[in-house]
Parts: sequence; C-alpha cells; structure tokens
Amino acid sequence: MKFSEKKFLSFSKEKQQKILLEFIGLIETNWQNEIKRRSLISEFGNCLKLASENNFGKIAVKMETVSDLEEFLSLVVPLEQKFGKNPKDEDFLIFNRDGKKLKTNKIPLFLILDNLRSSFNVGSIFRTAECFGISELLLCGYTPTPANPKVCKTAMGTEKMVRWQHFETLEKAIEFLRKKKIAVYALETTSNAKNISQIKFPKPLAIILGNEALGISKKTLLTVDEIVQIPLSGWKNSLNVGVSAAICCYEIKKQWESD
Repeated sequence: MKFSEKKFLSFSKEKQQKILLEFIGLIETNWQNEIKRRSLISEFGNCLKLASENNFGKIAVKMETVSDLEEFLSLVVPLEQKFGKNPKDEDFLIFNRDGKKLKTNKIPLFLILDNLRSSFNVGSIFRTAECFGISELLLCGYTPTPANPKVCKTAMGTEKMVRWQHFETLEKAIEFLRKKKIAVYALETTSNAKNISQIKFPKPLAIILGNEALGISKKTLLTVDEIVQIPLSGWKNSLNVGVSAAICCYEIKKQWESD
C-alpha cells in the first residue's frame, strides 16, 4: 500500500483514517516477516506525517525506532480507539505457538448447548472445548452450528477439531446420553444448586448450558442428575454462557486431574 503525498492528501479525513487502520492490521499480521514489516512501518509513518491530524507526526517519529510488537501496539491502539475501531476476538493475531500441540488428550466431558442464540457464544464454546479436550458438543434446537460462518469466525478453526452433533431437541440429546450411561448435570442458578467447587463430578459427565435469556427450563431441571452453579457475589447474578462454560470446564478438569 503506497500512496504519493498528493494522492493521500486528496482523501477525506475518514478515508485517511481507514487507510491508517489497514496499515496497523497489515503490520501486526506481518510482524514476524522483518523485511515486509519494516517496509509497511515506513509507509505507515509517511502516511501518519501527512494525515490531517497534527499530532500524528510525533507517533510517526517514534514508529521509526519501534523494536517489538508490544511497543508497536502501545503506539497504535490509542489510534484505533481514537478512530472508533472496536476489535473483535477473531481480529487478533494468532502466534506461531498456537497449533504446536496438535493432539489434545480428551476428557469424558460433554457440553449440551440448549437453544443458544448467539453465534459468538457458540464459537467461543468451541474454542473452550478444544482447549480443555472436551469429548463432544451436543447442539440442540436452534443453537447455531458450524454451518453458520459467524460460529466459525469466532471458533477460529476449532470447529474442525471438536466433535459435535446436532439434536432437534434437548430431550433427544439427553436420551442419547442416557443410553451411553452418561450422567447429566445442569449448570443453573437455583436455590438447590450445588457449588461447582464443592461437588465431586462423576465420569463421564454431560453439562447442560441453557439459553442466554431463559436459562434451563424447570421441566428439564427436574430430570437431570444434579444442578450445579458457579458461586457469585455480585449484584448481577449471572455470567455470559461462554464464560460460564470455561469456568465449569476448568473446575471439572482440575478436579479430575487431582483424583
């Protein structure tokens, strides 16, 4: 991306900002390619000096001696914020250390996603499942599957590494698990729910994660083997379902590894 002074100055302020943001993304993506990185930083610095905002020149000068990614980000993230960019999880750089451990030891834990609406939440749970070695995800009802590109975008490739299947209803998923003699617990905040840090989890085990707004139905709660909850002390007595899944998986895996 090279622009002459005349060309760059002919752009509107908004267009200049868009170009600067594109440079930031390209530099971060190509950080480990020193030759390309230096070329991009040089071009980026020239555009900063030409940009209609007067104080960008100071950043351009500092950019000439930037030596590592952390230093680079300390200079450009305030620019992203100033321009109103709100990065999403999938926008962040994936380092080479990802993928080194190609085979994950599976644990006998299954996650049941009951009528989740958010593609982001489902993709996030796929990532959690891959990281912890979850055996399988059971997607129920209208829970979006990896056929939805938004799920794949957030899952960042893990949807290809985690076993999953779709069930028309939660009841059919539970029936499938019962035939395999797998205990079914519900993660829900109720008066009779047990603290996840104070209960012994059986193997194998399936955990139901309910709808973001409605939770798990009372009818379902009457059929499960146990109801568990994450102890909370805040005014808002609930967590995002993706966060809840990660906490629960961590607690279960920690307990099983210590047995």
